[in-house]
Amino acid sequence: MERKRWTVLGIVAWIALGGAACGDSGGGPDDGGADSADAPGDVPPEDAADAGPDGEPDAEADAPDAADAADDAGREDAAFDAPDWGLPCPDPEAEFDPTDPGVHMFFTIGDTVMMGQSIALAAGGFLPAAREDFRPPDPPPHIPLDGCIVGSGGTHVRECTTNEECAPEQQCVPETDASGNPIPDTGVCQTPREPIDIGPFTCTGFSGGDQTFQYNPGQNGAYTSTADGTLPPGALAYDTTYACTGDAAGTSGVGRYRLELYVPQRLAITSPEPVMGPGGFPVLDVVTTEELALEWTGGDGVSELSVNLTGRDGGISCRVVDDGAFTIPAEMVASAGLGGFAFVNILEVRRERTGVVCGEGITDGEINCTEALLLNVRPVTP
Repeated sequence: MERKRWTVLGIVAWIALGGAACGDSGGGPDDGGADSADAPGDVPPEDAADAGPDGEPDAEADAPDAADAADDAGREDAAFDAPDWGLPCPDPEAEFDPTDPGVHMFFTIGDTVMMGQSIALAAGGFLPAAREDFRPPDPPPHIPLDGCIVGSGGTHVRECTTNEECAPEQQCVPETDASGNPIPDTGVCQTPREPIDIGPFTCTGFSGGDQTFQYNPGQNGAYTSTADGTLPPGALAYDTTYACTGDAAGTSGVGRYRLELYVPQRLAITSPEPVMGPGGFPVLDVVTTEELALEWTGGDGVSELSVNLTGRDGGISCRVVDDGAFTIPAEMVASAGLGGFAFVNILEVRRERTGVVCGEGITDGEINCTEALLLNVRPVTP
């Protein structure tokens, strides 16, 4: 559960539902483009070192090595990895100050590939920082690394049952699923707040040229570069650094700010190779009684992927090192309950990358890119 992420519009909630994936949004049937835990940060240190105090982004950047990729560039490590941009970065050890909360910023790049088609988006926003933004990140799923479990492995939280158990400015509300429906027997303390408009910002790194994002009242105050946040085919790029800069000139207490995110080579399944199914979309043939050896591209050997295999009669969840290969044991393949037509069986591979947010007046921030590849699975009986 990502309690810190504030979804202010339908397309950002869609990320949680379908998964999102950074990359060339022109994926076709042969594309294997494909995330959830806090993934290691990927801002190349060379690029960060070149950035001057003027906050202007360096459009070129090299890929980080494995040691750099191991460092999480999220809020919890910002004080240790703070880039030399001439800007203050959120203090990972700071506590919430109700008298001077500052501003929370988020930005998400995503692309979901499903049935051979890709839907790409980019959206962000600004909110008054809240007490819940300063909570420690959620722990990893209860799944052993490079292992699988039967079921989803997800956990839900009941930290409150009434408003009296929360801080004065918070309310006790149930967690919600990807469709926005309340989850029974859950409760978290959240602060009612509305997105704020502090003026536009511009991002480099997109293959179609710079994108300018601004407050969009038609999307509940999210920042988008298009009417609904989705991007045209080919707008996203891989093996590149996305860099965004803006200057709110004191609006809501925010001045200059900058965020960066390195996106590695596109995630693609290379083995077993998908084949074209009778419905005109790629499918994966999987023998229901044998192990499933997966291979993919774009891994750094340090970060994590989630791999989920869901069938007509069950499902399994795996947490794996993003090193390019993983074998799902035969007993786990059998537990996935594959059966019937390919349409009802799904292999989902998700990768997430996080970056760095710094700025005057920004006390908490996150930038991430999530890739999700969903392949229909055609069960094969021996």
